[in-house]
Amino acid sequence: MERRQYLAAAAAGGAIGVGGVGGYVLLSDDVGFGPPGVPTAPYPPYPTADGEGEIEPISLSGSGQATTDAFELVRGGPTIIDTDAGDAADDERFRVVLVSTADDEEEYRVIEVLGPFTGRNLLNPPPGEYELAVQEASADWTATVYDVPAYDTDEIDLELEPPIVFSDGLDAVIGPIDFGSQQAIEFSLSVGDEDIDYSLSLVDSNGEVVEPVIQSLVGRTDPQQREVGGIGYLAVDGNTTWTLRAEPVDDGDT
Repeated sequence: MERRQYLAAAAAGGAIGVGGVGGYVLLSDDVGFGPPGVPTAPYPPYPTADGEGEIEPISLSGSGQATTDAFELVRGGPTIIDTDAGDAADDERFRVVLVSTADDEEEYRVIEVLGPFTGRNLLNPPPGEYELAVQEASADWTATVYDVPAYDTDEIDLELEPPIVFSDGLDAVIGPIDFGSQQAIEFSLSVGDEDIDYSLSLVDSNGEVVEPVIQSLVGRTDPQQREVGGIGYLAVDGNTTWTLRAEPVDDGDT
């Protein structure tokens, strides 16, 4: 019998992502983890499905426009990709897509920015063989691909759970997070530049976007409460520095 542990939240509609292409800021030295004593969001390595090991990353690199060697995605969860073009010029465009080797018309946008960029993005392609295509670039770049399983709370214990406070910048993927039993969580995203579009999305353990909880394009920028349970991720899409909070709501706050 197949078991599937999923992230659940009440959908609120609206488009996903910040849209468009903008110049990304370079991060200053004051970004990092949250206050002492508050659990913070780890970056890789990602655990295997049983928690007994770590996912082996796929490391790629090149210079300018290039297509990498093919690699397999087999685990059925999200595909998480780090890209780094930190030495790009301010007016240089950096566009990266994930392309199926079985059908070159099946592609998934990883990132498209103007100027230097270092960040992490989450995709949800089906299992198969893929290549990473850097379609616009002139500087050196690196990419790291994590083929992550769909984690199940019956099979793995995760250290990361609310409350979560994390400060960083640009695009990021935080998790996997064990939200536990269905509970009210308050999400907030404070940004360094409120004139730049940004969003915070809930993603389930399979890599599917459940809901863009905070989204500046539709004016939803205040803290938001959602009933959430299971294992999932938080994906930040933005061109500025930010502080993310995901904290359980006390009974007296409802």
